[in-house]
Amino acid sequence: MYGSYQGEVIEWRVLDKKGDEVLLISEYGLDAQPYDTSGKNRVLWEDSTIREWLNDDFYNSAFSEDEKANIVLSFSEGFEAKNSSTRLLGGKPYYHLERGTKDKIFLLSYTEMCLYFDPDPNPNPKEGSCFDFQYGHDEVLCYPTEYAKQRLYMLNVKDACGWWMADCFYDTDGVGVISGYGQAQREILLNSSRYAVRPAMWVTWQSDMQVIEESRSYNNKG
Repeated sequence: MYGSYQGEVIEWRVLDKKGDEVLLISEYGLDAQPYDTSGKNRVLWEDSTIREWLNDDFYNSAFSEDEKANIVLSFSEGFEAKNSSTRLLGGKPYYHLERGTKDKIFLLSYTEMCLYFDPDPNPNPKEGSCFDFQYGHDEVLCYPTEYAKQRLYMLNVKDACGWWMADCFYDTDGVGVISGYGQAQREILLNSSRYAVRPAMWVTWQSDMQVIEESRSYNNKG
């Protein structure tokens, strides 16, 4: 547990550890926010209103000043091994664009989602994307908090919700999403309330943090 939002403590899942810093993503969808409200179909992460919302409204309402002090300003270039080249012979440019910004709070990019959630550690991007849209995948299913549930436009029959990723695409409109059935897809309606927000962040580890790792809640004492 770290921070709270709309009267509910936020539960976090550990995705990665580097020294005394850990990468966390919210276990549940915390809110239903549009990716961008400009009316455009193609918006980069760096220009999106959801990036502004995460690093202003959400950041300031969810965390105390002491908690903010542990949140790290971070940058990621993604993971090329999880991307798909737009060239027949491979290499740049890649289909999925990365964030390319420094942020306290962010959304995972497609390649980060693949690295941290895909059970196959060495998938071949040429054989299809991870969490292909033709099938549902339990590994990336997300469930909303009670607050988010009231704001979401759509849930699946089991009350799971879709969630936004950060990346747009090299040569097409829209941004990446995970559907309510656990499929990696593209969404062109960026001013939509169909998808939940799962904030991610790097934080300096504190001994009293309670997080979720490998589907088990634990309290790290070391």
